[in-house]
Amino acid sequence: MIKVIFVALAVFLFTADSKALNNKDLRALYSKGQAHWPAIQTSDGRSVEPMSLLPVASPKPEHVALGDKLFHDVQLSRNNTVSCATCHERDKGFHDGRTTAIGIDEQIGTRNTPAIFGIDQWQHFFWDGRASTAEQQALMPIENPIEMDLDPKIALARVNKDKSYRAFNKSAFNSSTLTTEQMAKALVAFERTLSAPNTRFKLFILRVKSSPKKAVMQLSDNELNGLHLFRTKAKCMTCHNGPLLSDNKFHNTGLHYYGRHFEDKGRFDATNNPDHIGQFRTPSLLGLAISFPWMHNGLFEDLTGIVSMYNHGGARPRPRKNQLNDPHFPKTTDLLIKLNLTKQEQADLVAFLRIL
Repeated sequence: MIKVIFVALAVFLFTADSKALNNKDLRALYSKGQAHWPAIQTSDGRSVEPMSLLPVASPKPEHVALGDKLFHDVQLSRNNTVSCATCHERDKGFHDGRTTAIGIDEQIGTRNTPAIFGIDQWQHFFWDGRASTAEQQALMPIENPIEMDLDPKIALARVNKDKSYRAFNKSAFNSSTLTTEQMAKALVAFERTLSAPNTRFKLFILRVKSSPKKAVMQLSDNELNGLHLFRTKAKCMTCHNGPLLSDNKFHNTGLHYYGRHFEDKGRFDATNNPDHIGQFRTPSLLGLAISFPWMHNGLFEDLTGIVSMYNHGGARPRPRKNQLNDPHFPKTTDLLIKLNLTKQEQADLVAFLRIL
């Protein structure tokens, strides 16, 4: 009898992974702990990290206070008009809601502003990964001619001349003045306190640990099916996994516009390696609803259209006549495959994405 029940359960779980389940079956499955959920499906068969909460950082409060002041200080820009907070707004999840960033003298950048959270989870920074540490990243916008356009040494001199910083400097580093390294360290300490937005997904994952049944009750049928699709048939977790919902890697999804208007060579800009043309760091999907518009160029404002694109296997631009012999024409990653999602499945997936 026990053997029969075991076989029936195994068949049931296999069915859960291989075809659509009705809402009652899904709720029964996901009302158990994550260890009992259907196996995550990836397009290349890899095992990936399950969904989880971002770890909570505990930087020194004195460093955080100084970093907070620096983050909001326009003195760090050439003409005292732009601060880090200009492009990283608190009410937008430290994103700016624009297609691409707008910096000093109203100059328009070429890439969408990444939201700030989970600093310690990232292995590279910026869309092209040109910074390998958070401290390195923290100073780069200051000297960027489009963003803040100021030599960090001059920024540091301004800060050290400002009497309002002295108490902060003394508390944080027991000194009346700062070094460049200390300025970067303080900025990063503040950024470590920035958590992912308090979305329904965040609350769901928190509740799953203690009461998965109650957690699942908070999801609509469409959202629950979207969660299931995200983990299985839609294979979203191939690249969007772990606490960040990002694999921390660089991929070519075909959105490089190579040789055309909006061209962006992505990771190539940081490495000068032709194999990296068109690759961009996988963004986190946390706080998705308040971090639009999306993608590295901010040209996408419709989640339904994005899901449809990935359902068809992603963007796969073909070389123009003058590019046929170009050995560096970017090739879309093989990780993107046709998914064959129905219209209803696509709608359910969008419903789930909206709660992230």
